[in-house]
Amino acid sequence: MTHFISTLVLVLLGSLVFAGGISGTVWDNNRQPIPGATIMIVGTNWGTTTDAKGEFELQGIENGTYTVQISSIGFATISKKVKVVSSNTSLRFTMSESVSELESVVIQGKSTARELSEKPIQITSIELNEFQFESADVIDVLDRSTGVRVRQSGGLGSDANIQLNGFTGRAVRIYYDGIPLELLGGGLQINNLPVNNIARVDVYKGVMPVDVGTDALAGGINVVPKLVEADYLDASYQIGSFNTHIGTLNATKVLANNWFVNFSGFYNYSDNNYENNVRNLVIETLVEEDVRVRRFHNQHQSSMANVQIGTSDKSWADQIIYAASYNQRLDEIQHGVRLGNRPVGEAERERSAFVQSLRYKKALANNRFEIDYFGNYAWLNNTVDDSTANLYDWYGDINPTVPQGAGNEIAGRPTRREGKDRSSTQRLTFSYPISPNHTLKVSNFYAYQKVVGEDPLGLRITDERIDPNTVPSYLNRFISGLSYQAKWFDKKLESIVFGKFYYFDNQAIQITQVGGDFIFDNRISGNDHGYGLGLKYSFTDDIFLRASYERALRIPDGFEVFGDFITIGPNFGLRPEQSNNINIGGYYKHSFDAYRYVSLDASYFIRDQSDLIRLQPGRNENDLARYINEEEVDGNGIELTLSGEPIKGLQIDVNFTHQDIVQAGDVNTTNTNLVGRPIPNIPVLFYNLSARFKRETPWRSDHNFTVFSYYNYVDEFDVILQGSQRNEDNIIPTQRSVDVGLTYALEKGYSVSMQVNNITNNEIFDNFRVPRPGINYSLKFRYTL
Repeated sequence: MTHFISTLVLVLLGSLVFAGGISGTVWDNNRQPIPGATIMIVGTNWGTTTDAKGEFELQGIENGTYTVQISSIGFATISKKVKVVSSNTSLRFTMSESVSELESVVIQGKSTARELSEKPIQITSIELNEFQFESADVIDVLDRSTGVRVRQSGGLGSDANIQLNGFTGRAVRIYYDGIPLELLGGGLQINNLPVNNIARVDVYKGVMPVDVGTDALAGGINVVPKLVEADYLDASYQIGSFNTHIGTLNATKVLANNWFVNFSGFYNYSDNNYENNVRNLVIETLVEEDVRVRRFHNQHQSSMANVQIGTSDKSWADQIIYAASYNQRLDEIQHGVRLGNRPVGEAERERSAFVQSLRYKKALANNRFEIDYFGNYAWLNNTVDDSTANLYDWYGDINPTVPQGAGNEIAGRPTRREGKDRSSTQRLTFSYPISPNHTLKVSNFYAYQKVVGEDPLGLRITDERIDPNTVPSYLNRFISGLSYQAKWFDKKLESIVFGKFYYFDNQAIQITQVGGDFIFDNRISGNDHGYGLGLKYSFTDDIFLRASYERALRIPDGFEVFGDFITIGPNFGLRPEQSNNINIGGYYKHSFDAYRYVSLDASYFIRDQSDLIRLQPGRNENDLARYINEEEVDGNGIELTLSGEPIKGLQIDVNFTHQDIVQAGDVNTTNTNLVGRPIPNIPVLFYNLSARFKRETPWRSDHNFTVFSYYNYVDEFDVILQGSQRNEDNIIPTQRSVDVGLTYALEKGYSVSMQVNNITNNEIFDNFRVPRPGINYSLKFRYTL
């Protein structure tokens, strides 16, 4: 780390030594100063505006030749080549009034998603504009992306496990506008976010930048919410199989003095009462094999309401937004992490949160220094209820021949826990453009969680009769990062080098008895560091190679340490997981004309992991699962994305992933027979094929239709860690699914979409061989203004 910082300082000093500046005045034809004119160095973020005297100044610019562009309302934009040397370059510009109007303006550029996808570090950025017409959610979009496999334990709102570049579970951090999603309330999760409230989804592979990432192990997924600072309305309503209803609303109203107020929200509901097979169905005293039954206690309901008030382009703030939101969800529990022959008929989980947040951005000193702050505080409530003595069969009836249970269906003991947790997040990022091609960033992230509650039915300490839930537990994370980004050789070579420092301090409740005394406090703290770099070389705008490396660390979060208090038990001894990540890849695109093109994005990744955290199921179907450390894991894989538009309006994408994530051998390995065996519950081979055809209707030019289809293939893989002996019960078979749909968009913002999922009605599975829904239908209406 010391060597990294020393090298970085030397590079920065070198950049400052060989830097100059430009200054000057902007006049009109009458030699009158033009205040507020914009001066930009083309191809960079370097710029400023003129003062009341029409004067400007830019310092610290790296030596070289640049194109300076000057623009102002009412005047024709001008550009001029300028050579910058170590001393200051003085300029004078005369602008002429614009006397003609453009018939049309054609802007050729790259979207935010495309710019992110071309960074030195590997990022797949997905804009959701087209998907917002479809009956899709964020999970559906991610599952069609290269290198991403989403595993769900059921239908709408069911627990989601995202696998990215060989990593699984919570090793893949999920962010909402750059903040870890678990800190924003249990009601807001990636498995219930509709696409209509989202602008884009950024998938970071192998490396997380310091201004977005925290302690992600192998990258992460950042969900960027939609915010339009203009009068705007987007409303949608979707109905579907299994009594599914999804409504969304996003509206903005511009107020006086450039202030705005925005409301966004959604409501989800589904009975999730699809059919699934049960291998050994127990009805009274009889046992039947391979019986198809319908789920009966699997309801999901969730909602969110978010109000934002803000403004931008003020002298004291480029952007400031205050937000207050409430989110909640209710989930009935049908079974544990695995499907058993005895279902759960009454246990349920409910979560809610009230969150307040503040975001502030400001560029200072003529754009020489940028500050970005985000802070929030959340009041979190979560309850679990597993307190019935009734035992059910798969027909939804209480089994009269089975003796009543001990007062619980699924948890280790009866529980009716009510949690009242608190969390706070603070992120502060400083960005300093040393020159147009060199930028320094410093970021600090702090997260605080307090876990406390009460359970009238739970465990008590015998002598004191203390409910251990009432004794607070605390989780603290502090992550700081420093990065240096640069462009070299006429911007053909881009580089980023960074370092991170991690500190954590956890105080969790672990009840043990030593010499007749009960010990409550179990404190675990520590610190570590990480570092990495990324390089990209562009031969042309459409051909480049890139490589990246990161030594990453991830601290166990509250969910892994404490469990969910009903289906997943605690593990207070979890250690932080570490990994050395290498990504190598390239991109090629060939355009045949204005519409037709073909592109290939290929990458190869290597993972050297230690103390990998993964979910391990219990011995029996409804036994508690828990998160454990896997000592040594090796991984490598290849990812390919082939995209093209062979004819106007037809978009075809093929995503292919092959990965080997296996148990590695070391001095601590106790069972050498398992060395080289695949880590369970991680697919080895999977690919997606999507096709979309969009055209105007022949009868109305302001109407258009889109036909789309998605094909998904997943090869067989193991559910649990097992040796060479094949057990069919522990293998998820090969799976294939096809979704098709049609969208019709009318004038004035109306659209309707019809979709059929799993149209072939194939049997498909996810987490630990839990069945997914068969063929199902949805219909979506949308209106935008």
